Amino acid sequence: MSKADIVRAHSAQGAGIATVYLTATAKLGFLPRRHDAADMWHHFSTMPTKQETWVAKHNGRIAAFLAMSPGWIDHLYVHPMAQNRGLGAALLTQAKRAAPKGLQLWTFRQNRGAQRFYERNGLTIAERTDGRRNEEHLPDLRYVWRQTE
Repeated sequence: MSKADIVRAHSAQGAGIATVYLTATAKLGFLPRRHDAADMWHHFSTMPTKQETWVAKHNGRIAAFLAMSPGWIDHLYVHPMAQNRGLGAALLTQAKRAAPKGLQLWTFRQNRGAQRFYERNGLTIAERTDGRRNEEHLPDLRYVWRQTE
């Protein structure tokens, strides 16, 4: 995946972002739906207007996205049909560039694939919780990345 394939998202790409999110989370199989599909669609389709959002394309379609707030990765999802093609790693590299002093993110303990991905890409576990503080009430992990130069 070349650097040129990662672009800042714009509002017209919201539907593609929502599709990636809904498809990727459905494939995980363990996430409870706390909001109806229409609410989720609206939230993710308007994301590019609300926070720093980047997309990665595969075969001309949005296949992955990254949404950030200062020092945090809020969302990083890759469509199941586009996984293992370097899209997630390219988006994570973009996040590291955008936050050179360090990043944090949460992932669920049940998401072993995400844990392997983040650890392979230099993030480490900083906190483990029982899930009482997150909306899904699932045990999670807070990962951190600090530049090591």
